[in-house]
Amino acid sequence: MSKKILLIDDDPLIVRMYERVFGFSGVDVTTSLSPTEGLAQVAAVKPDLILLDIMMPEMDGLEVLRRIKSDDATKSIPVIMLTNLSDETRNKQAMKLGAMSVMIKSDYSPKQVVEKVTAALGK
Repeated sequence: MSKKILLIDDDPLIVRMYERVFGFSGVDVTTSLSPTEGLAQVAAVKPDLILLDIMMPEMDGLEVLRRIKSDDATKSIPVIMLTNLSDETRNKQAMKLGAMSVMIKSDYSPKQVVEKVTAALGK
C-alpha cells in the first residue's frame, strides 16, 4: 500500500510542482490550496504525513498545526513545515507545537524535500 501525504500550501505553482515530484516517487499526494480545506482533508484522507506551508492567508500554518496536534484523531500524524521565510521565532514555535521539522523552501530542492518525506515515511 502506498504512503499518503497531504500538502497544504496556498501557492498553486508549488502544489503542482510537488504533485509531479511526489508522483515520480510513488507517494500518493493529496493537495489543498486552503488551510480550512486542508484541515477537512486531514480527517478525510488520514495521511501518513502532512507537508504544511506556514505563510497562508485566512489562517497561518502554525494555527493549522495547532489544530492538528490538539485533535486526538490527528495528533500522531507527522507534520513537516515548509516556509519561504527563515524566521527563527516562527520555526521554533512550529517545533514547540509538534512539527517534525521545518524546511525553508529555498534551502531544499524538490527532490530533497521528497527524500526527506520518504525517509520520514520509512519508504
